[in-house]
Amino acid sequence: MKETMNQFLEAQGIDPRQYIALVKAFLTSDMRGLHYTKATGTQAKHVISPLFFVVGQCLTLSAIASLVLFMRVEVFFFSFVNLSLGMIVIATTVLVEFQEVVLNPRDLEILGPRPIAPRTYAAARFTNMLFYVVLMFLALTIQPAIVGMGLRDTGLGYGPAYLVAAFTGSSATVCLVILSLAAIGNSETLEGWKTIFAWTQIVLILVAGYGAQMMFRDKLSRFELWGAFPPDWIVYLPSTWLARFVEQASVAPTQATFLIGGLLLLFSAICLCATVAVVGRLYKTMQPLTVTIRNRPMGEAHIGGLAFGLGHRLSKGPEERAGFWLCGRLLWRDGNLRMRSLLPFSMPLAVTVLGIFTHQFANPMREHDPALVTLPILAVYLIGLGVPHMIYNLTFNEDHHAAWLLRCAPMMRPVGLGLGVCKAVMLWVITPTCICLAGVAAWVWQDPWAALLHAVLAWTFAWGMALAALWLAVPDLPFSCPPDRGGSSGPVMVTVALSCVAMSFGALHYLFASEIWFWVVAFAVMIAATIPLRQKARNRFQRLVGGTL
Repeated sequence: MKETMNQFLEAQGIDPRQYIALVKAFLTSDMRGLHYTKATGTQAKHVISPLFFVVGQCLTLSAIASLVLFMRVEVFFFSFVNLSLGMIVIATTVLVEFQEVVLNPRDLEILGPRPIAPRTYAAARFTNMLFYVVLMFLALTIQPAIVGMGLRDTGLGYGPAYLVAAFTGSSATVCLVILSLAAIGNSETLEGWKTIFAWTQIVLILVAGYGAQMMFRDKLSRFELWGAFPPDWIVYLPSTWLARFVEQASVAPTQATFLIGGLLLLFSAICLCATVAVVGRLYKTMQPLTVTIRNRPMGEAHIGGLAFGLGHRLSKGPEERAGFWLCGRLLWRDGNLRMRSLLPFSMPLAVTVLGIFTHQFANPMREHDPALVTLPILAVYLIGLGVPHMIYNLTFNEDHHAAWLLRCAPMMRPVGLGLGVCKAVMLWVITPTCICLAGVAAWVWQDPWAALLHAVLAWTFAWGMALAALWLAVPDLPFSCPPDRGGSSGPVMVTVALSCVAMSFGALHYLFASEIWFWVVAFAVMIAATIPLRQKARNRFQRLVGGTL
């Protein structure tokens, strides 16, 4: 067997000895050093590496989707949902781990001086990538393939057809992502997005979990009706084509069905061969990285300011400018801090997506059915409730040893440091989120003014929550404490109190959203509340720095 494999590799221009050694080295090193460390909280040194958590998340996601849809939908929609989830997760996995699993430029530091043929390196790297893709593929495919065989309208052809469809969709997705990344090249913007894509599985699990609860409680079975009579645009999705193939093979297979299955496998083989060739060509073009240093002296008028003009205008005084700059810089640089801080904002996203797909995202200014308006109202106030969590987490930082610079600085307004952080959060996180909420609500409701009112209300409520966090939640100056393991949610009583405030506003919102006086009073109360909250925050920061009131 070994001799046969060696002969096959040599026929392809691959050195068997180098190939085996490289595959073992890649699997050993890449198995523990993944981007998913930022989404799983585990490191390479831990006994259970991030890879096991990612595979567990894939199993959880496929199990939730399969068991929730079982005996509730037909074979087409069952296959469509699971195939779509598999393709999305596979795509994000390859995208996140491309530089580690597919093509790592750091390999050149070790392999560059050695006589390794491009075909050998490409084959080893591709084998390494297939190892991870096969793990994800099995975790996402086994349960739908088994559970789907128990559906009412499935026959003996369902299992093989689903495996063929899943293999075709996964391989085509992998090849498309690799070819696209090879064409784009290295990109700092793409590196920043990888950390966000690493949370795709967790966000999908949240959406699936909350969606299942809403589906079980929905007496009108809106989700099942949507699956039975899907919209026209679903026809253009590749997962729809594959699901139709599975449906045909399950219900009434013909000779054409077997022909289509063979063509799908042939298409997958062509894609894989083309991708191997591209990876081999990329290895030929790998060059040592060179760093060029360019000195640009800062003008005297810009010293102590901010490079971003709008941030300079928003920040009043040196303390706010320092907090604003530190917040933006550390969030961009520290992936763990960024993910820990942004995690609560997956809740309004999940609620919005769930409401839209279950047709339970109605305009609270026109509808009064709680089943239709609960989710949009929750989305408004969940945005604000995520701010105290984020402000609290911005107290902690891996580089907290440098916080003595803040304590020794001559700060005339210590609270300005916290206000600068709050303004950075409002500018970079809350404002884009509210704009997206306004756009989505305007599209769903066909009422731009109502959507704009809800987005502005969410923004105003979030600003009040930010000031409340400076007063009640932050334990010290921003970025001055070591990371708090297991305590990233903040003080429990503060969270409960702020949640009660949000629930009270939400109840009034549900009862009186159609009345114009509600909006006038709501905005007036939130704006007026910022005055005492700002004063309380000022007193709090004076005590933190040991000053006098």
